[in-house]
Amino acid sequence: MLLEELLRCQIQEWYPAFRRHTVPTAIIPLPAAFLRYLAGRTAYPDPDEGDQGPLPFVLPTLTSGRAPFPPLQGHFPDPVSLLDRDNTDPLFGDSDSDDEGEGLLPPAFPELEAAVDAAIADLGGAALPKLNWSAPKDAVFMAADGTVRCTCFAEVAMLLRASDCVAHDLVSARSSCQDFVRANRVRRNAAEGSLSDPGENCSEVGARGGGSDAPEEDAEQESSDDDETWVDDGFQYYLALRKWYPGLRPESEFRCFVRGRKLVGVSQRDPSAYYPSLPGWSAEVQPKIEDFFEEFIEPQFASENYTFDVYVRADGRVKLIDFNPWGGYTLPLLFT
Repeated sequence: MLLEELLRCQIQEWYPAFRRHTVPTAIIPLPAAFLRYLAGRTAYPDPDEGDQGPLPFVLPTLTSGRAPFPPLQGHFPDPVSLLDRDNTDPLFGDSDSDDEGEGLLPPAFPELEAAVDAAIADLGGAALPKLNWSAPKDAVFMAADGTVRCTCFAEVAMLLRASDCVAHDLVSARSSCQDFVRANRVRRNAAEGSLSDPGENCSEVGARGGGSDAPEEDAEQESSDDDETWVDDGFQYYLALRKWYPGLRPESEFRCFVRGRKLVGVSQRDPSAYYPSLPGWSAEVQPKIEDFFEEFIEPQFASENYTFDVYVRADGRVKLIDFNPWGGYTLPLLFT
């Protein structure tokens, strides 16, 4: 897998060209402080003390004043305030006596929080979050409803922080490319979490691996041999918030494999289940996917080898979901 093939599959790279054929999406550049938080580092490190990590899992401090999660009183018919409990109970003792987390204050990202909440509201009140390549689908166990549906910044931060898929985006995605070379000089990530127009300078950002107009600065080089450590080399990461559609049918989602700019295979996206309707429906679906590829995908996507995911609606229309590079960490699903 080549680096340029991977970079073309970033959502902020392909979304402007395929906006009419995919899910409405808001794209927000992520500041370096939030990336450090996702990597388990100190979001705002003291230059005199150096970086600390890994840090325990904590949610960011919210500055909007809204409750981070909806109340769960339905699960507790007879809630009892912690203030009314016996402080001699070892499970509900005086938190002031616990020095383990002393001095570890949750970080705050007010600009990013405001941008995320505003974008979710514009998308109808619920969104699916993802970074440049990956969505935190492996972290759904953290969500109350068992999905990646997010209605506020706190839910987005929780899923991203808990996801190994997101950690892979930060740590291993680019370094897994055979031609990847870490830059000796870096550009700072976005200083603020403001909404970004993905149509402006997307190709330039992806090609150079930088994200802001800040002057270049020397960066302390961390060991490149440690593939498990995130290194802030200035590469710009983005948060994509995709409009949430409830009730989507998993048997209607397909992964398409392109080799030498030719569609060579189509697989159901969920290989873990058998869908009785698929064998009879596939004869109808395949020509629609082939027409969609020839009319929209092949003329506009520059890579020779790649995969793309689509959703076929009940009315027969095909919607683009995502692009992934050929090989690497992309799952072949029903193919070997």
